[in-house]
Amino acid sequence: MSIMTYATPKALSRRSFLQSSAAAGAALAMPGAAWSQAEGQLLLWLPGGSDLFCKIHTGLLDSFSTKAGLGAASTVCGLGQDTEFTQALIGSITAGNPPDISMLWDSPVSLGAQGAFMPLDEMMKGSQIPIETWPAGLLSSCQFKGATYGLPVTAGVYSMWYNEELFEAKGIPSDRASFPKTWAELRKLSKEFTEWDGDTLKVAGFMPNRVSETMAIWSALNGGMLFDEANLKYVLDSEQNIEMMNFFVDWFEEEYKGDVNLIDRSGNFRDGYADGNTGMGPAFREGRQAGMQSGSWLMGDIYADPVPVFTRWNLAPNPYGPSGTASVSGTWPNWFVIPVGSKNAQAAFDYLSFLAVEGSVEWYQQIPDVPTNSQVKLKAPTGLVENRGQEFADDLSTFLGAQAAIVTPMWNSPVQSFGNDQVARAIEKIYTKAQPVKEALAEAQAASQAELERVLAG
Repeated sequence: MSIMTYATPKALSRRSFLQSSAAAGAALAMPGAAWSQAEGQLLLWLPGGSDLFCKIHTGLLDSFSTKAGLGAASTVCGLGQDTEFTQALIGSITAGNPPDISMLWDSPVSLGAQGAFMPLDEMMKGSQIPIETWPAGLLSSCQFKGATYGLPVTAGVYSMWYNEELFEAKGIPSDRASFPKTWAELRKLSKEFTEWDGDTLKVAGFMPNRVSETMAIWSALNGGMLFDEANLKYVLDSEQNIEMMNFFVDWFEEEYKGDVNLIDRSGNFRDGYADGNTGMGPAFREGRQAGMQSGSWLMGDIYADPVPVFTRWNLAPNPYGPSGTASVSGTWPNWFVIPVGSKNAQAAFDYLSFLAVEGSVEWYQQIPDVPTNSQVKLKAPTGLVENRGQEFADDLSTFLGAQAAIVTPMWNSPVQSFGNDQVARAIEKIYTKAQPVKEALAEAQAASQAELERVLAG
């Protein structure tokens, strides 16, 4: 067993890593021999992560290789984020010397559709992880035109986080069953907490969504979608999405003075992490935000610096919009692929089978990315048990398992990153009043569809 680590940030969460500016220059400059592998010696690439993250995956691969009677396995951890990692991976595939297995933090659909990754469908048949053991909405992030190009082995599952102690201080029931079921109820509840001191927001309730990566969840909660996979068509300017954004804008105007600059100067009300650019601590952990939507990975980080000023928090299902009918969830998966040219393709698939069913349990216990295969029996994260007790930790694990089963299809476009960028631009224009909702969504729609057609034609 060997491990090589490069440009690895200190933060434990994948989200923190994605927001960091870690460089991949050292990794990309390494000689090609550092990445080479031989038959029977599995090589795994990971884009990055903490020391703990790298050690977990190194240990899992080594354990599997030993049990399977394979040669020494190698893990390369911290090759770089986003573009740098993708360039390194494509370069290795083009050169005919790729890793046997690679983890991705972006959908495998785009590169899979272009022939970079092996379709896994035949190997999945008769294996311990057949297609029917994966939630359809989640597996769709790996599928294009009937082929499956990767596996979403674990995922950060999105749900609503809330401060039970703030609820109870207002005389509001804090049990999960009493949490708002609709956007209208959430908006009404939010007003109970929001406090202004002039133009400074002191305490917030809940914020209308401003995050492009989770907009597919909110669209589905209103009966819509961002990308129609069946017809290979973007639908950003659908009636449901226009209604969604108008609801958010009206809410923002009424409760938050319609000024994103006032909000952002008042504090970090975006998620549960400190803002690396401004140095602002997370308002939720500071007890100045009643709740927010976030991913399950926060369970592994919430007791790190800064430690919350309160003890009791909980999770609840995402409420649905005026055109929605039920709650859905969403995920940010940890995808794994087998690059074309792998020297140990069957052994690589066998490792993914092990990782999906057995290895993901150990992964979840140490870093709470939720195993997504339906056969997995979750064991509560160790840190959560230590801080909140076994009963609470088991309850959350059961809840997150149920949420993983109702994820909406997302991350499933061949031009996913480009589409996300267009959604982000539309969100900014809408909230800063640079464009009306319908016009901003139509512009994003036209750009995304044109890029999709260009890629499909090529």
